[in-house]
Amino acid sequence: MALMSTSSTTGTTSTLSLLKLLPGAGSEFGPAASDLVAHVLSHGRFDAAANALAPRETFQRVTVEDVMNDEYVFPLGQTGQSIVLTGYRIAAGFIAERAADEWLELAHKERLAKGLPAAPQGSEPHLSPDPAEADQLLDRAYECAQRILDPAAGESILSLFETHYRGGREFLRLTWEGLPEDLVPESRRPLAALAASAQNGERREKRDYDPYGLDGTDDYDVDRPLAYREKIGPFLFTMTYRHEYPQVDDERLGTAFAVFHEAGSDIVAAAVRLQLVKVPPLHSSADLVYTLDTYSGEMLSFALAATEALGPEKLCEVFNAHRVIYISLWEVRKPWRGEGLGVALLHQALERLPVDVDGRPNALCVAPEPYQTDMRHFEMLPGALREELKAPAKRLADHLANWLSRSKLPVATHFFVPMAKHAGIGSAGENARLIDRIMESEA
Repeated sequence: MALMSTSSTTGTTSTLSLLKLLPGAGSEFGPAASDLVAHVLSHGRFDAAANALAPRETFQRVTVEDVMNDEYVFPLGQTGQSIVLTGYRIAAGFIAERAADEWLELAHKERLAKGLPAAPQGSEPHLSPDPAEADQLLDRAYECAQRILDPAAGESILSLFETHYRGGREFLRLTWEGLPEDLVPESRRPLAALAASAQNGERREKRDYDPYGLDGTDDYDVDRPLAYREKIGPFLFTMTYRHEYPQVDDERLGTAFAVFHEAGSDIVAAAVRLQLVKVPPLHSSADLVYTLDTYSGEMLSFALAATEALGPEKLCEVFNAHRVIYISLWEVRKPWRGEGLGVALLHQALERLPVDVDGRPNALCVAPEPYQTDMRHFEMLPGALREELKAPAKRLADHLANWLSRSKLPVATHFFVPMAKHAGIGSAGENARLIDRIMESEA
């Protein structure tokens, strides 16, 4: 990104261009529409006729444009005073402030590169951008806000904060390409899956797979080195499994990915990713935090969410006796939502998981919140909107609880965790505080 202006400047100004730090048309940097709307909604909505704060009682059938045209109370720094601005004006201010902060940071770096202190010293004048650019900043930021928000203007606020599935084929290819050595060997496939294929009279090869198509088989191609693929109803079911740490003898962490494609078009309809977690004997929730923190931030978040859901005593009981299967990704594309396709895919995937080598029964762990809601901005949103965004997750949790209670899955027990509260490790400090409490209480 070019940051230097072509015109020379004098006096207290820097040669860095302020306006070039604003997100341009088609720019890959800068806030998304959901970032801007969440920032706007964090302000109190104002009713000019009543001359008072008037938060919306419901966001059903409310569009992004409706929200951005509302007026809000905008505080003027630490002065204790405030003004009333439209959502678009507040969004423009958000973009402008980010550009100004970045300009100042770059200006400091520019001074350091010249061997000067980052900030002006003594009688040196303050750093400031080109006056002509500074005068244009808010107007140009307003144009940026409109450009970012216009494509989403007609969307409902509820759909804006839903998690959108970005295509399982791409995810599958990027995640599993080049890992043929980790795919499920025939000896580890569940007997149920092998027996079903034998009953169907399928031709079985002596070798498990030909991931690069060197033998002319048509089961696999170079883009999708799959462990196996079979037709289930109108869908093609594919599944892979790998150990994350194959050097660990007791196979503490494994990952399975299953997907339904439309048989005719190969369009992804649903996808699920399962993390198979097996830990050494636990004596406290701190042990689980220490153990899973060594794997990834997601696993640490999982440990914290499980601690919150189960409590220290129940946590040790469940993780010591079971291999816990955590659903870390579970998506159904919108045309198929509400049809039971996600549940069907999960059922197929669980039936085909390798049996635990130590004979531990499975415990299924579900975090229903991220399935429907993007939680990054959740706490910034008005209470009424938060409750409406929680509704799909509650319906999903109720549906799953009912389904699990009468299903005949190969799981001994199941539990739900508030994973969305802990996903984004360290972002709001909540996880760090929870870790401190766990460690202090069990020291």
